Amino acid sequence: MKNKFFLMVMASTLLLMISCNNAVNIDQILKDDNTRNEVFDKIAADHEMMTGFMEVMMKDNHAKMMMKGNKGMKDMMMGDGNMMSMMKDKPEMMKSMMAEMMKDGKMMGNMMKMMKEQGMMSEECMESCMKMMEDKGMKTDVKMDENKESNHNSHNH
Repeated sequence: MKNKFFLMVMASTLLLMISCNNAVNIDQILKDDNTRNEVFDKIAADHEMMTGFMEVMMKDNHAKMMMKGNKGMKDMMMGDGNMMSMMKDKPEMMKSMMAEMMKDGKMMGNMMKMMKEQGMMSEECMESCMKMMEDKGMKTDVKMDENKESNHNSHNH
C-alpha cells in the first residue's frame, strides 16, 4: 500500500513538472525570425485566424494608425476600383464616408469645383452651394471669383 501511494505521489509530481515545463513564452517564440514568420504565415493562410487577427487589429489604435499610414495598404484598398466596389457592397460604409466628407468644407469645395469642370454642376449651382456652406461656417478654400476670372480669361477677345 505504501508503494502504491509512493508511485501515485511520484506520478503526480512528474506530471506537475512536465506541465510546468510546457509553459510557452510568447516573447521568446516571437524573437526567432523563422518561428515568427511561420506564425505569420499560418495566420495569413487560415481564414478564421486571419479574421480574428483583423478584428484584434481594428480594436487597436496603434495597428489602425499603422494601416492608415502604409502606402501599400492604401493602394490595395483604393486601387483597381476596390473602394468603389466596397462602397457599392456596403451602403452603410458609403453613407458614413459621405457624412465625413460633407463635414470637410475644403474637400467639398474641391469636389464641387471638379463637378463644375466636368460639366456636372452649373456655375449658379456651385455658387449657391458655396454660399450655403459659407453660411454654415464651412471654409472651402475655393474662390468663386477666381473661377469667373479664369473663365473670362479663356475667352478670345
